[in-house]
Amino acid sequence: MDRIIPSEGIDVGSTPTGNTMAKNIKIIVIGTSLTGKTTLVKHLRKTQKVKVSEIDEELTKLNGGTFPTDDKQKTEVLAPIVISELLENEEIIFFTNTDYFSPEDLKIARMAGFKIVQLVLTKYEMEIRNTERIENEGYEDHSEWFDGMLEYQKEIFNLGLVDLVIDAGMPTEEIAKELVNCH
Repeated sequence: MDRIIPSEGIDVGSTPTGNTMAKNIKIIVIGTSLTGKTTLVKHLRKTQKVKVSEIDEELTKLNGGTFPTDDKQKTEVLAPIVISELLENEEIIFFTNTDYFSPEDLKIARMAGFKIVQLVLTKYEMEIRNTERIENEGYEDHSEWFDGMLEYQKEIFNLGLVDLVIDAGMPTEEIAKELVNCH
């Protein structure tokens, strides 16, 4: 099952670190845009008893019910609060896009018993999904951020902060099974 994502140089299915298994499910799932995080959140909420949350929802709650448009407010004020509150959870699967968690945040999360999981796609696969979403769902073009998101994923992997890498091209049910079984 392991395969290399060529543009990222990350082994899918690899477990580069040997964290001991946590008693409760405590997982942070980091994926670039278009890796199916929202679809996975919906699926897990229907099929699992564990709390499932995601960064955009939490940022919206903290911002009085609207998603923050001020990037500085979002990343420097609200995201640190979300991360701090996340680390207090005894059992959760938390989904986030890239760049919200610094390497130091991820180290702290791992010390608190969290597994760090990456959802990965090649840049080519991201471009295909991006085009489909623009044409069929009226979404904004995210391609200008692809390189930065992929670089973040590569950086945290190379720093040894990732416990499991999952190919986001797999069916939702298979991804969900890998997530729930990784703790």
